[in-house]
Amino acid sequence: MTNWFKRASYSLCLLPLIIFNALPAHADIKAINNDIQRLEAAFKKLSTDFYSHKSSYTGKSHQKISDIDQLLSKAKQLTDSNQSISAIQLIHYNIETIENNLDTKAVFEIIELLLAQNDWNLAHSLFQSIKNEGDKSLLATVQFIFAKYHAQRDEWQQVNKLLSGIFTELSEDNASYAYLLNGTALQHLKKHREAIGSYDKLQKNSKYYSYAQLNTAIANIRQGWWTDAQIKIKQQIDYSKKSNKDELTNRLYLVLGYALLQREYFRDARDAFRHIGLTSRYTNRALLGIGLTATSQGDYIGGLNALSILKDKKTFDLSVEESYLIVPYVYEKLQQELTVTSSYTEAMQYYQARIKTLKSISPEHVNFNSMSYNENTSEIVIQDNSFDYGSLFPVAFLNNFKLLEELRKSTKNKSLKTKTIRLLASYNNTYKDIISTLVNERVKFLKSYLNQSRYGLARLYDNTNEASN
Repeated sequence: MTNWFKRASYSLCLLPLIIFNALPAHADIKAINNDIQRLEAAFKKLSTDFYSHKSSYTGKSHQKISDIDQLLSKAKQLTDSNQSISAIQLIHYNIETIENNLDTKAVFEIIELLLAQNDWNLAHSLFQSIKNEGDKSLLATVQFIFAKYHAQRDEWQQVNKLLSGIFTELSEDNASYAYLLNGTALQHLKKHREAIGSYDKLQKNSKYYSYAQLNTAIANIRQGWWTDAQIKIKQQIDYSKKSNKDELTNRLYLVLGYALLQREYFRDARDAFRHIGLTSRYTNRALLGIGLTATSQGDYIGGLNALSILKDKKTFDLSVEESYLIVPYVYEKLQQELTVTSSYTEAMQYYQARIKTLKSISPEHVNFNSMSYNENTSEIVIQDNSFDYGSLFPVAFLNNFKLLEELRKSTKNKSLKTKTIRLLASYNNTYKDIISTLVNERVKFLKSYLNQSRYGLARLYDNTNEASN
């Protein structure tokens, strides 16, 4: 399984973490993230230059509106009709209206619109103006909005700093989300005890309560508190009373299953995996879990059945690819020597083909627009290959890339267009580095599986020769 934080946004399904088989934090990954931060700063400056230049404004942007609620309504209409740039231009054009009405709730949504387009400088300017006004309730809500913005950029120190001390000033719903977001930030900062304290602040009637309980269980697992984690997850499953088709319940069972598997409670782990729905995004990992637990129990036929279903799937994720390595081991336990040999041979052929396919995904020829991003799993998909993007890099980079292309298409100023094209090229170079890193990491896994398959086959031949002698 992969380790991820689904970007902190307004979507509930993007919140919890899962912590197995994480990719290592290599130096090149750190360097890429440093590049992403530099590109983020460059984007903010370009964005300010773009919206300050009136030559690209559309007719819909040149509307003088003195009523802030009407301004917000117009801006939202433009955003909903895929004219976000015009919406931000309209906000810039009517900045005096906003500055004269900083004590209204409409300002919150206007700031959210600005941050969605990463118009950082104007949003931050309004933030400072509200701060100067001295209204704690208004300021707390704006800090909460900015905390969500920073979470999309994996800037966890900033998230924790912005949320500190503002919970009592927020609405009940926002405060609940803020406790969850703060706990997640603290987990990323390796402050697991403090994170649990934040999660404990959520009430059972909160719509975020289940996510907080899951994250609490994961924090317990990271500290080695296995029993506490298992009790927490089981309580939450009983409390939620949701069907197996519900993805949160499936996720709870998945984390429980692997926690039990690591503690070698094979029967209970297998039972947890069996509760995961067949159409769930976690089905493949559940099948792998069933295969591992059944084999550990000595139920080789049961393990083989689960692994065979997984192996026959036409998807390319680590669970499927690991199954090719485990199947021959199960056949060996069943003492089916010929099938063991053919299974190891099949595994080697599979891994060799996969490595060749992955190496053909050259960063030089992968167009950004040919990539799709799965918000539910934080994966990017290239030529039917899924890569775990979200555990290594911030989703804001992908959003900025798309926004930058929109700015390029919209600007009519030659100087701005040149700057935009130049920054796009820098984004594209970093994107290539990301793809290269993700592909290389997957190839390392596959080479390891290939070598283990070769070793297994060689060991089988040695054992056979010894027996014949």
